Amino acid sequence: MPSPYLLAAATAAFIVLMVVLAVAVLPGAGLQGTATTSIAYGTSAPTTTVQQAYNTTTTVQQGGNPNATQLDYYVLSLINRDRAQYGLGSVTLSPEPSAQQHSASMLAYNYFSHWDPFGMKPYMRYTLLGGLGAASENVATNYSTICIGPICRGNLNVNASLASMEYDMMYNDQQCCNNGHRDNILDPNHNQVSIGIAYNSSRIYLTQDFIDSYIGWTDGPGYSNGEVVLEGNLQPGYAIDSVELTYDPAVQNMTREQLNATSEYGYGTTIAGVARGPLYYYQGIATIDADSYQTSGSSFAIRFNMSGMVRQYGAGEYTVLVWLNSTTNSTGFIGSTYTIFVDGSGAAYAPSNV
Repeated sequence: MPSPYLLAAATAAFIVLMVVLAVAVLPGAGLQGTATTSIAYGTSAPTTTVQQAYNTTTTVQQGGNPNATQLDYYVLSLINRDRAQYGLGSVTLSPEPSAQQHSASMLAYNYFSHWDPFGMKPYMRYTLLGGLGAASENVATNYSTICIGPICRGNLNVNASLASMEYDMMYNDQQCCNNGHRDNILDPNHNQVSIGIAYNSSRIYLTQDFIDSYIGWTDGPGYSNGEVVLEGNLQPGYAIDSVELTYDPAVQNMTREQLNATSEYGYGTTIAGVARGPLYYYQGIATIDADSYQTSGSSFAIRFNMSGMVRQYGAGEYTVLVWLNSTTNSTGFIGSTYTIFVDGSGAAYAPSNV
């Protein structure tokens, strides 16, 4: 007969905790690197290679996962099941790596946040990893450990954890996050999702970057010597509503404690709007007169200079938001974001120590 102490310990020490972060519902060439860093979680698990720090490649061993793609499609099926229950169309799986990079980062550095250790928000990472639409992020984590006396081991069921996290974001999100995750899952404008899953034997991280992808880019989004270039073609039924510029102070490294203390995120401060011509202006923010603002049918070509804003605000991250509207929905939405990193001299740069 087992001792009462051991029986009580085995019963009471089985802990399963679900935590989710609030999302702000409302980017672009990726950088290549050569350095490789291995972060191991186990000794015999197969590996999945993800772009971990924009200029490096990190190999993360994912707890015996034989095929990460199968788990991606499993989560996709859960998302589309939830959307179908509310009469919404399915989203497709995006090839963009932003979600996988972030889940791997959270596992590797042992934190839970929309930010990362280098101070990057989701839309900043999305630009750096080549994203050209607009991404809105959900993140969730789940851990399971069983202890008998002083000895503990991981006891994670991956599929069950993924299903539990999706369910909680849909149906237990009000008290935690004012239904931000649920609203993101059920946003009718989303047509793609980037899914990231990273785990070891006791903890799993899930990132869902829901994407609005309605633009086929022919030139840009791009930036050179103060000039922003936006040229492309929209899917039928969509049109450019407006172009705005937001500002975040220069990114700084964050500690684990700082990261874990964060919750929702936003696009920084809106500082300017881009006007079609001299008859247009923005209330409450600066107006930038476009050097060129042409729209014809589904095509558009917009160029504007943001040097004045850089002189005023200095070093930091300037994000171009392209707002769209559609013939079936009078409410505008962000169809593309593009973040430009500017240093203290006013020059654009690509982060290297991220």
